[in-house]
Amino acid sequence: MNILDHLYVIANTFNICVVFLARSQSTTVLPLVSDMDGPSRTIFVGLIEELQHFIQLVDGCPLPPLHVQWEYHRVMRVSGWAAPYRDRMADWVTRYSEMYPPQRHFNVSLV
Repeated sequence: MNILDHLYVIANTFNICVVFLARSQSTTVLPLVSDMDGPSRTIFVGLIEELQHFIQLVDGCPLPPLHVQWEYHRVMRVSGWAAPYRDRMADWVTRYSEMYPPQRHFNVSLV
């Protein structure tokens, strides 16, 4: 499993928004399924890659874009959950697009 797989497990298990920040890839992960009305809270995890060390960040900062797989794999019940985060994601793009370019995620199969 990679870190993104773990983020979805955490988001789904605890019904939370998980924000992962790293130089190589930053993303926001929301639960794919839930019986609740929205994420119970947001947690921020940053990775200092050179040290391979995780840190916890404070709330209120700009958020990286939603992970692209969320749109494809979420259930309809949670489709509106991204709306409260949109302004903070737009702020991320404005402030950090040069420093943290958006990541593209592709499913690649080798023949």
